[in-house]
Amino acid sequence: MHEKSIQTLEYPKILERVAREASFSASKELVLALQPATSLEEVRERQAYTSEAVRLLDVQANASVGPARDIRALIARAAREGVLTPTELVEVLNTLRSAAQVARLLEKLDPDEFPLLRSLGEAIPERPHLVRRIEETVNEDGEILDSASPLLRRLRFDIRSATQRLQERLRTIVNELAPALQEPIVTIRNERYVVPVKVENRSLVRGIVHDQSSSGATLFVEPLVIVEMNNHLRQLQIEERQEIERILRTLSHEIGREAEALTEMVERLAEFDLHLAKARYSRLLRCSEPRLNNEGRIELRGARHPLLSGRVVPIDFHIGRDFFMVVITGPNTGGKTVALKTVGLLTLMAQAGLHIPAEDGSEIAVFEEVFADIGDEQSIEQNLSTFSSHLSRIIEIVRQIEDWHERSRPAIGGKGAQELVASSVRGSEQVPPILVLLDEVGAGTDPSEGSALARAILSFLLERRITTVATTHYTELKAFAHEQPGAVNASVEFDVETLSPTYHLSIGLPGRSNALAIASRLGLDEEIIERAREFLGSAGVRMETLLEGLQHERKAVADERFRLSMERAEAEHQRRQLEEERHRLERERVRILNEARARARREVEEVQAQLARIKLDVHRVNLTRERLDQARRQVRQLDEKLELLPEPAQSQPREEREELSEEPLQVGDLVRVLNFGQNAELVSLAPERGEAEVQMGALRFRVPLENLRRLGGRQATEHQSRRQAPAIVLPRAEDRPEVSMQLDIRGWRVEEALEQLESYLNDAALAGLVAVRIVHGKGTGALRSAVREHLAKHPLVKSYQPAPAREGGDGVTIVSLSA
Repeated sequence: MHEKSIQTLEYPKILERVAREASFSASKELVLALQPATSLEEVRERQAYTSEAVRLLDVQANASVGPARDIRALIARAAREGVLTPTELVEVLNTLRSAAQVARLLEKLDPDEFPLLRSLGEAIPERPHLVRRIEETVNEDGEILDSASPLLRRLRFDIRSATQRLQERLRTIVNELAPALQEPIVTIRNERYVVPVKVENRSLVRGIVHDQSSSGATLFVEPLVIVEMNNHLRQLQIEERQEIERILRTLSHEIGREAEALTEMVERLAEFDLHLAKARYSRLLRCSEPRLNNEGRIELRGARHPLLSGRVVPIDFHIGRDFFMVVITGPNTGGKTVALKTVGLLTLMAQAGLHIPAEDGSEIAVFEEVFADIGDEQSIEQNLSTFSSHLSRIIEIVRQIEDWHERSRPAIGGKGAQELVASSVRGSEQVPPILVLLDEVGAGTDPSEGSALARAILSFLLERRITTVATTHYTELKAFAHEQPGAVNASVEFDVETLSPTYHLSIGLPGRSNALAIASRLGLDEEIIERAREFLGSAGVRMETLLEGLQHERKAVADERFRLSMERAEAEHQRRQLEEERHRLERERVRILNEARARARREVEEVQAQLARIKLDVHRVNLTRERLDQARRQVRQLDEKLELLPEPAQSQPREEREELSEEPLQVGDLVRVLNFGQNAELVSLAPERGEAEVQMGALRFRVPLENLRRLGGRQATEHQSRRQAPAIVLPRAEDRPEVSMQLDIRGWRVEEALEQLESYLNDAALAGLVAVRIVHGKGTGALRSAVREHLAKHPLVKSYQPAPAREGGDGVTIVSLSA
């Protein structure tokens, strides 16, 4: 891509800011070398990497390459049989550990959400055996460990022992020679232990002089009695150093043999850190991933120039659908050049794989070439340029466009420029993948000649259907953009009242110079202004008047649109309030109905409990049937009252709640027990007897098959969701069976007796009995044991015990049923 244009658009400054977010030198190099790609597929992949890295930082804010370093130079030296120092080994170790940590991190990512980063993690080479070898050799401070080799461990043990013996001998010597010493201490000179002897007492200490103090008053003497001990210690230290050198050489060679894999590891870590740096920069500037195309369409929503600081006014910009040339007009310092640079710079950022500082839904075209001739006088940091430098740049751009045009497309014989442009607007031919940005085209020379030259340049680009954004002051170019198919005017707005630019960009409306209006606001004599209008000519005055009228109309439309949007928002707010109030009233209605129903149900349950107690007394005392019928009438009256209460509101129609299926019954189905009006689970089937066994909450009992219907799919799902807290409603009083307080199974076989006992207990519970008698007799005790074992694990049985001696003793079991 055109290097001068990249520099003109200040793209390298973006890379410098992204590089600040990188963690180590290898990834910083990748960032600074990041060039815009020209392939749509490659740009999409780059953007996808950045988006995945942003999502990764959302879930793993501390994701990084850790203490990794660019160890490629160390690896290359090791491959050439160089020896690495302990400190350099620590750098290699930290990088190996970082690679393992990054690989583990990326391995845990969801492959559907992070496919690219997962693949990158799988490509990171790991060398755990090198990690272990280096960890056994050096510590975090770069010191060689005793565990580096058995010989080193033995040598260091010997050195410590020899040093200890030597120091003990020296302490004895110091005590003996204390009067002759300058100080009663032991020091080291030339790697040998010595004592400081006064010069005048030199004859009192036999030994070898190794050094003298700067004052000359002290000699550092190695006593003869420890020379041999010093020699032994030095020999051990030399052997230790040689062993360390051998260890470092061996380990360095092992690293050198893995040079290719370790180099790839560093490059993969750098690539991962590159994506993290792009993601951090994206979050820093609140960027978004743009949509991409190769059809020349650019649509920016709320775009901001990334190098501007302070309050940045976002712009909306679009090109490439109905037109592929935009001519921006407006006053000086009004933001034309900033808008131009924003379009170009965001295009380069997107093609490099960076997110752009714009709102979601923005779209960027992928271009093979981006050419920019932007006046240096509009640059923040550069000096003024001359007309010739502008023209030289444009000549270079034109030549390269001609070269591309000749290479890419055959000449179109006989087709005129107007016909070519019209066909391109209709979409019959593809727009070339070239973006041209021209700032103040034709400026810097005589206005009439500059205007004619600018029109010729724009016509050249328009005929070749080059995506072009240009800024100008020339009125003639406003008319050109208005008249030519494929071109459109745009303007940056200016507030005449405050005499300051608003920096808002409007597509489709040419800008006004505002020179006369500004002069009037500043107080210039009206006679002078009127004379200027005369010099401007009737055509110029009409143009300015027309533009002023168009701007007023556009402002009125914008104000009306805003008013309508506010009214729509207010109506939506009121609708939501009404909806919330309706839901609140519905919830209140359901609550009141449920409370009323609950009160009635409690009254029914109280009378049911009273009736059960009365039935129990029937078998113990001579209670009149009239008293029992009276209690039943009370229950019936309350049940009828309960039925009169309305059902609470449900989230589904009753037809859906009672969806039944006519499919054949199977064990495990959820069924509706018709005569009880309750749902239950089908436990077993006995078609030959025409009955089935069902589980209704804690109750299990037999019912005729004709009273069962299989629940449909939706109702079965609802019932299953309620099984955690089952609510069983007993049948009404008149539907309950008349059950005796006693079951006599004497003489029965065990299987038949237990089957009858199960049915009896279910009936007794449904009848509301709280205690029953099971007469099984004493006999051999087999039937009694079977009955009591069955009762012990029955869900309806609260407790059981033998009857008193006068009521049958161990031949009768009294059973208390659960309430």
